[in-house]
Amino acid sequence: MKVKLEIGPIQVESIESASGIFISQMNIVKGWHSQEKNNYGFGDFGDQNVIENCISIVSDDDFIDAPMNDNSIIIEKKLKPQNTNTDISLGDIQVETMDTNSSITIGDSLQTGWRSQSKINSGIGDFIGDNLTKNNRIFLYDNDIIDSPVKNVQTASVEKHKTE
Repeated sequence: MKVKLEIGPIQVESIESASGIFISQMNIVKGWHSQEKNNYGFGDFGDQNVIENCISIVSDDDFIDAPMNDNSIIIEKKLKPQNTNTDISLGDIQVETMDTNSSITIGDSLQTGWRSQSKINSGIGDFIGDNLTKNNRIFLYDNDIIDSPVKNVQTASVEKHKTE
């Protein structure tokens, strides 16, 4: 069997954590996992903003902050795809930003058990475009006793991927 994929231009603003663009006849993406905790005094800013004479205070004092537990079990079966002749014609792929644990793949792929954990404290978020900040004060307090403990207990039973 012949498979022909013709894809025009792909334009993506952002590929977030534990996500992706997968182009082929066979993609196996299982068990992707992402945990995050974000604290921002101000959020993200688009284009043409003026932030002036502001006070931002982020106080995130916890005994145990953002405990992250992953107890995933991934079980994968043998796959026997048909014999094929795959022809992929692809225009441009334009991606502005890719976040942690993200992917762009072209062609058959087997991706299992991707993990990411993150904690972000920021007095001010991301700026996109032309922005002006002046005379601002940012205070960030994060006096945790235990900060972002990560426990990964992953059981995987993966059988070999076969192509016949």
